[in-house]
Amino acid sequence: MKESFLSVVEEKRFLGREFLTWLVGRIEEGGGRVEIDGEYVDLALGNRVVLEQGGDPGAKLSLVDEGDMRPELGAGLRRGKLLDRARLSITRGERRWELTLDGGLLTYDSLRCPTLGDRDPSDDPRAALENDLFLRLADIEDAVGVLDHMFAEFCAARGGAEWENKALPELRAWVEDLGRS
Repeated sequence: MKESFLSVVEEKRFLGREFLTWLVGRIEEGGGRVEIDGEYVDLALGNRVVLEQGGDPGAKLSLVDEGDMRPELGAGLRRGKLLDRARLSITRGERRWELTLDGGLLTYDSLRCPTLGDRDPSDDPRAALENDLFLRLADIEDAVGVLDHMFAEFCAARGGAEWENKALPELRAWVEDLGRS
């Protein structure tokens, strides 16, 4: 009996949610600075987070705040919820991206790229448009490359021997302390 594509996706949602929970834990505990290809990239949690209990859509907790969400985030995680969606920012040098990462489906949306800068009015409009298009495509590639790097790091940790003995206990300790200090 063949499983439908959608039932397989639903069954595997936990992995993306674990990734997003691990990523936010890494951001919160490690200050969000990671080295990718010899460059430092700063990751930060934004002002929107959605937690979900297993596959129960009625057990969602949405947090929207400009301030400290850690107490509510910690309470939700301690009740067994996992991060389902989170607003994140990525900063590399002077450039900054913002996006919403959907952990359940491992997709991103609402990607806001850095501004392109001023154009020279004497430039050919078609060439300027093509240049802007290539710059935007490079921006998307940069943001997705950071997420790909972090997911590969998570997969290596999740599939490694140290997950049960080191990474998972550290993640649990972060959850226990989150918002309590």
